Amino acid sequence: MLNPLRRSSPRVARKLHISSPPFNQQQKSEKKYEHEQSEQPKAQTSARTRKTDRNADTVQVPHVKRNELGVQMLSRQLHAQIFKHATFLPPEPAFVQIARDHLHMHGLDPKQGSVLPDTGFTLPPLQGADIDLHFYNIGQRCAQPWLSLAKQLAQDVLPPKPEHFDIQSGWTKYHYLPDGSGYSEHVAYPEHDGQPEQMLVFDVETMPPYHPYAVLACAASKHAWYSWISPWLLGETEEVQHLIPFGNPETPRVVVGHNVSYDRQRVREEYSLRSTQTRFIDTMSLHVAVNGISSHQRPAWMKHRKAKANRIEQRAEAVEAALEIMRDAESQADSEVDAARRTQLRRLRAEIEESLPQLQEDDADATDAELSQQRWEDLTSANGLADVAKLYCNIDLDKEIRGDFMTSSREAILASIQDYLGYCAADVYVTHQVFAQVLPAFLQRCPSPVSFAGILTMGTSFLTVNESWEEYLRNAERTYQELEGKVKKHLVDLAEEAKDMMQNASWRDDPWLSQLDWTPKVAKTSRGVFDSDSPQSASQAKAAVNKQPAWLRDLLKGIFSASSVNRVLPILLKLSFDGYPLRYTTEEKWHFIHDGQVMRIPSVGARKILTILGPTHGVPYLKGCRLTASDMSLALAVASGERTPELEARIIDLARSLVNIEDYDQDPWLRQLDWRPVLATPRMKSSQTPTLKISKPQVIWPKWYWDLARPKKDLPPGALDITVRNRNSPILLRLSWMGHPLFYSREHGWTFRVPSATEFATRAQVLGFSDPTDQTLCEMTHGDGKQRFLFYKLPHKDGESANVGSPLSKTFMKYAHDGTLTSPGDDAQAALDMNAQCSYWISARDRILNQMVVWQNERVDMQFAPSSDHKWGMIIPQVITMGTVTRRAIEKTWLTASNAKKNRVGSELKAMVRAPPGYAIIGADVDSEELWISSCMGDAQFGLHGATAIGWMTLEGTKAAGTDLHSKTANILGISRDQAKVFNYSRIYGAGMKHAVLLLLQSNAAMQPEEAKKLAENLYASTKGKNTHRPDLFGRKFWYGGTESYVFNKLEEIALSDRPQTPALGCGITAALSKENLPAEFGVDYMTSRINWVVQSSGVDYLHLLLVAMDHLTRTYDINARFLLSVHDELRYLVSEADKYRAALALQIANLWTRCLFAFKLGMDDLPQCVAFFSAVDVDRVLRKEVDMTCETPSHPWAIPPGESLDIVKTLERTSGSLWRDQRAMDEGADEGGIRGEEVQGYQPPDCLVHRAKSAAFLRAQATDEFAELRHLAKQVQGQRTTRSGEVGGTGKERRRGRVQGHADVEARDVWMAMQEVMAGEGP
Repeated sequence: MLNPLRRSSPRVARKLHISSPPFNQQQKSEKKYEHEQSEQPKAQTSARTRKTDRNADTVQVPHVKRNELGVQMLSRQLHAQIFKHATFLPPEPAFVQIARDHLHMHGLDPKQGSVLPDTGFTLPPLQGADIDLHFYNIGQRCAQPWLSLAKQLAQDVLPPKPEHFDIQSGWTKYHYLPDGSGYSEHVAYPEHDGQPEQMLVFDVETMPPYHPYAVLACAASKHAWYSWISPWLLGETEEVQHLIPFGNPETPRVVVGHNVSYDRQRVREEYSLRSTQTRFIDTMSLHVAVNGISSHQRPAWMKHRKAKANRIEQRAEAVEAALEIMRDAESQADSEVDAARRTQLRRLRAEIEESLPQLQEDDADATDAELSQQRWEDLTSANGLADVAKLYCNIDLDKEIRGDFMTSSREAILASIQDYLGYCAADVYVTHQVFAQVLPAFLQRCPSPVSFAGILTMGTSFLTVNESWEEYLRNAERTYQELEGKVKKHLVDLAEEAKDMMQNASWRDDPWLSQLDWTPKVAKTSRGVFDSDSPQSASQAKAAVNKQPAWLRDLLKGIFSASSVNRVLPILLKLSFDGYPLRYTTEEKWHFIHDGQVMRIPSVGARKILTILGPTHGVPYLKGCRLTASDMSLALAVASGERTPELEARIIDLARSLVNIEDYDQDPWLRQLDWRPVLATPRMKSSQTPTLKISKPQVIWPKWYWDLARPKKDLPPGALDITVRNRNSPILLRLSWMGHPLFYSREHGWTFRVPSATEFATRAQVLGFSDPTDQTLCEMTHGDGKQRFLFYKLPHKDGESANVGSPLSKTFMKYAHDGTLTSPGDDAQAALDMNAQCSYWISARDRILNQMVVWQNERVDMQFAPSSDHKWGMIIPQVITMGTVTRRAIEKTWLTASNAKKNRVGSELKAMVRAPPGYAIIGADVDSEELWISSCMGDAQFGLHGATAIGWMTLEGTKAAGTDLHSKTANILGISRDQAKVFNYSRIYGAGMKHAVLLLLQSNAAMQPEEAKKLAENLYASTKGKNTHRPDLFGRKFWYGGTESYVFNKLEEIALSDRPQTPALGCGITAALSKENLPAEFGVDYMTSRINWVVQSSGVDYLHLLLVAMDHLTRTYDINARFLLSVHDELRYLVSEADKYRAALALQIANLWTRCLFAFKLGMDDLPQCVAFFSAVDVDRVLRKEVDMTCETPSHPWAIPPGESLDIVKTLERTSGSLWRDQRAMDEGADEGGIRGEEVQGYQPPDCLVHRAKSAAFLRAQATDEFAELRHLAKQVQGQRTTRSGEVGGTGKERRRGRVQGHADVEARDVWMAMQEVMAGEGP
């Protein structure tokens, strides 16, 4: 007899093979099961409490509602309010039995279901007959009037662009008259007939080397064109902070732009605590959602684009060659005397001319097969405006002029301002053309108004900061410089020590130092070595009592002399611009280095300046905090022109405090000074004191040291340029891997050397060397006896084929901790610690320092309460509302910011966002959002929550019992639960076994590949299960026997469908990932990306539903809350202090509605209690992941006080269960629950049972782990196909919307008979 599932239980096998009880008996069994579940120990029931008031009824009682699999469902009070008009066909008894046996097969007991408070309270009334219609209606209200305005703008025709622009500061309006004439006028903001424009296409231009504010802008509507010019650009003022006004913020308005968040940052009205009625629509985001490509597709698309460009180039060359032949033929024909020859030449010319059109066509060299099949590569483009314009409108847009704004001076831009305004206007025109094409395409692909409303809200994000922001920048930069300085000093000491080994050649016996180049090199002036007049070392200068540094002598000659103020004081005060240390050289004068480029402060343009501490440049930037100093008050006093004895004394004290610093050469400021020891000179004495003359012999250095001391523009002569990122650092630190020295190979990256006679077990392959530069290493592998060595690669996170670039990167931190990577003493540990601590700041530093912060002042009123203790400002993040094909938002700084960690400099970034007085930051993280969504899709095949093993583990599994998904995976692999999370989520997103093997090898350096492969196979067999590709079974790849087989079959079914759509909002996949545009061959069908799209795009639907629900609730109940920021599954609002608890309750209700919508659209008319509410809503003063995170880091050593965390019970206690400000009963208000779908224009009732399985045999096939049984079940399913229409596992045409009252007994009996036939066919 075939093994039904597993032979772990004869009782289980008997249940499946004999028969299932009749339906009424099954109902009795269910009631008995629910009764058993209600009989809990008295210790549990004694702890239950009942809280009752006029609005809320939070009850924890023994008789909670549980489904057939022991999953606790919503309280009946909540269920009656949400699902009152929705009743689906209950799951068939056979389905329930299969689910129970499937859970038992994987060691899950429905009787172990958790016991939760049976929370019930009065909800706001649904705005429709069911939860789906409710969201459609509130989505429409949230999207309007902007959706209508956007549609109208897409249909509008813009007037002709101005031929000439008026050069005046502010806005200028260009009227176009019907007769073709026109005129212009100055306006305060874009307006028509005395009212602000409601529909605009908008673009700004900036000059980043000077400042982040706009210098030019253009806008257009159907009424007129507009231009805006900054007063700073025209030279009317040196003040750079000029924001662009749009008029009354209460006017509903849509503003369209390409990457429009960049333009939004420059709009004045956006900097206000009160939300405006302006919404920004990004054509780049719309393009990505409609025709974007996944990261996996990008390499293939780049290759295709390059090949296409080559073909175009070759075609152009061929056309040019043909034209040249035509010209030659014509010329020869004109001069040819022979008539026959002349006729022949002209015939040749005519033939070539006739073939030219075909030669010039793009598809001239394409085959019929290529022409008949549209390639996905041709349906997409890069995201830039020029590329998008070419894709949608076949417009060629020249963007080369954009570079002028990065390199030209203010005067140069002003001299050609007509050209630059024309360029900006051309961008506006093209953006409108693209918008007219891409908006209808987006609305067709994402038809729900919730999707459009969601991206509108995402485009309104903002962040509030105070003076702690500036302190954060200073502290993080200072801490970074200090940590790097310590390690750098140690590396310099090691280099000096190693250099001295050249005298006795002892380096030859050192396996590390012998790798360096010891070729003798003469050190001369360029490296700080002088034949005469050589400066003494700092230690010698200190030893001489009558000596002092030359810079101090010069300073004391005249504290306020021009040379002191212009050259010495800026260095002593450690001036920085935007965090970059200022430097002075004779050639460049005052400047700073950014990305290796010489940069100047914006106010000087391209000029070189001698004076930085003065009223022109110093005072404005010091007050604006872009120019910082170690003593801000002293710097400001000097720059303002103060010259008092008290100030002089402070400067002398500052200078004296710096004289005895030993490691001045590691300080980016002090190393610029002249530290030559000279005889001490009495203060203010004018006589010159000669310097000490010392003769030196010729200095010989090894080449590696000579290279480290090479002249650098921003370093004094002779300074060693060495950090942990230098290739010599691992050698100087004498790093070892498992006790074996490290060697660098040009061919293989960092390796380690093992004597061939040593017994050494490793999964790494023995290396060979073919690169000529690795000749020395190659010779070591061919030595004799003890001189013969084997080399192995250091492990790389991307596998054996990748080379390690630095063993001091943060990925090797764990190896230093466990003793795998070592060095004498704690050198390696210290270097790795420093690198790990500074890794975040190093990677994010430039993005953070370049954040555009606008502070409240007399010109910009942001509605912050006046305060003498704090300054307040705002940051508008450059959020691309749909930056990936899954429609996830992206942003380079805030959406990628890590949580604060004790060993990460600057990682407290998010905590620098502070709630102003009278406000709180309210938010929550969605618990296991995408894991629940995926498991819910699997459960939908049964029509029962928790029917699949992954679904039950997600809902009812616990860490304590080891029954949650992460614990199960950890147990299979023998790893920690936290590590298991990485495996689980990567698998859900479509990653294969190869990825799991790589993760295992990364987590354990000692694990052999064979062991990792075996563990990964066990994991995938237990989770995804086995699979078969046989087309004669289910017509496609089919998973069976695993805890997640149901989920992956459903995900792949959606991904492989003709028109993949997300279950919740019906959003379609991008054209580049659509089945019709992709080849069917394995490996080029991008299945991983398509599965990932189903999961993550559904997660975006979840976020958009939450946003729309919150918008509805805050409007309806007058809650003063504004959307702040969302990071994937995190949501944060800025809420007035008085409304913070009402906002917390609104968030909980929004989450409840959203989860119920997902369940409803997947054919289930109930929701598990455990996912109904956020586990906690945070009420806080700062932006952070958890309210109890202290946010202590190396740059922020003090703790931030905790906030308040509220679960649903505490939230109901704070609000009495009411969203009304006066806490009156929630049932006071109009109930619009009677609105029916047919009464709502544009609403299409969904087929909610489309994901329900058609047959028990299909479900059973996914549960079995025996191929023979699978084959038999497949035949049963195929037999049913002949009598039913529809796809395998799907639903036929006879399926209706699914809102059926009651139960069809006849159909139930038919299903049972079909199931018994399946079982009968498996006899011995």
